[in-house]
Amino acid sequence: MKERIGAMAGLADAGSGAAHERLFEALYRGNIKRLRRHMCRVLGSAADADEVAHDAFIRLYRSDLTRYDDPCAVLFRTGWRLALNRIRARGSNPLDRADELPAEIDRLVVNSESAEDAMLNREREGAYREAIAALPPRCRQVIELRTVHELSYKEMSHRLGLSVSTLEKHVVKGKKVCTEALAAWHADARPVAA
Repeated sequence: MKERIGAMAGLADAGSGAAHERLFEALYRGNIKRLRRHMCRVLGSAADADEVAHDAFIRLYRSDLTRYDDPCAVLFRTGWRLALNRIRARGSNPLDRADELPAEIDRLVVNSESAEDAMLNREREGAYREAIAALPPRCRQVIELRTVHELSYKEMSHRLGLSVSTLEKHVVKGKKVCTEALAAWHADARPVAA
């Protein structure tokens, strides 16, 4: 553990002080096992959990710990987002990027095993990208901030200067358009029985 903390210490900015080091070390010692266990439950893999936990601590170490009211909460939120990114990278399902899609969308998801399935997944990804590209500019920007950059409504509101309710309307509209486009694509892509 000392080696890992020492390795992280090499990543620090030159201006980091002893207080930062002490705070980080206390945070690491008090939470590394909990974070690994939590990430293992989320990811289903001890190796992935170790990597995600380590990456979360590195990101936190590079930041100014004193600016957070609850660095432990920031640590676990960072770990959660890194774990979600890792899960998304395992597959090519574009619907995984959206929050709370309607239940009927589940029937459109195909687990790819064959070359044909892989090709269909690439085409589905293309249909999803086209649907996003066809959105009005502000709606597209909100959808990308929410699904790709994983910003909260509060963060988007601050960045774009829009109210949360306006942002929610953009997200609902964007999801509806994307869902309809993917449903139409799926209807066109369904193989015809001989």
